[in-house]
Amino acid sequence: MKIVILTTIFLSSIFAQGQIDRVSRDKLEIRKQRMEQLNSQRQSTMIGVQTTYLNLSTEQAEKFFPMQNEYKNEVKETQKKYRNKISSLRKKAKNVNNFDVDTAIKFQKEMKDRLAVLEANFLKKTSTVLSNEQRAKLVFQEEKLKSEMQKRFDDRNPEMSKIDFDRNKKRK
Repeated sequence: MKIVILTTIFLSSIFAQGQIDRVSRDKLEIRKQRMEQLNSQRQSTMIGVQTTYLNLSTEQAEKFFPMQNEYKNEVKETQKKYRNKISSLRKKAKNVNNFDVDTAIKFQKEMKDRLAVLEANFLKKTSTVLSNEQRAKLVFQEEKLKSEMQKRFDDRNPEMSKIDFDRNKKRK
């Protein structure tokens, strides 16, 4: 009788674990789909923003965005390689004191150099598609978007932008 009860408990726990795993996989799949949907919406929004900002014609947009997507994919691949190199350094150094900082700095410099080359090549390629005025706007687009985002953030959260970081003041 004890064996039957123990077997029943054991088997029910196995089946319950299988159901939990299935539910977890389903939730993970739903999250993945939602992330893809949000990414797609973000891309569509950025295409609209860039088309308006750069004043692209339909023909220009058809040529420009594939170029830009190729550039962005190369950037992502370069950043992924960098993260993998840093990850392998961390794994080798069990202790933080043994972490090879000089090599990490070298890897970071290599990545930034590679990103600069990729950006320069991308901007040169755009000369066949964009006017000089559009290319100039493209060069400064990232900084402009960042400053606009910061301004929106400051407008929404004015108390955050007015925090006084004077270290000589006494705190309450």
